[in-house]
Amino acid sequence: MASGLLFLLLLGIGGNMFCEAFGTNRVIICEHSTVQLTCAPGFVISIFSADYGRHDKTTCSAGRPPSQLQDTSCSTISDIVASNCNGENSCSVTASNEVFGDPCFGTFKYLDVIYRCHYWFFPRH
Repeated sequence: MASGLLFLLLLGIGGNMFCEAFGTNRVIICEHSTVQLTCAPGFVISIFSADYGRHDKTTCSAGRPPSQLQDTSCSTISDIVASNCNGENSCSVTASNEVFGDPCFGTFKYLDVIYRCHYWFFPRH
């Protein structure tokens, strides 16, 4: 899932806290499914984006009638995933209309989440 790129960010917060960020992760969660986002021990989740809806006819299409895949320009950008997961080591995410609303009635949707795992530490003085 990692992009293969290694990123290092140094963020001074109050002059004491720094953050290391490693490869970006992307997960697609089909409607009515739940996925556990998990970082390695000592790392926390940082959500970049969470988009619920449909942008193509192939993602999460297995076993679905064509009528549920036709509307490919419907979605909603949400901060719900970030609110629930940012700063956590692990977080459960469910793709459902109950959580995100229904941006396209009658269309089978998916949640596209992009996130990183960050290691927070306090340098010694």
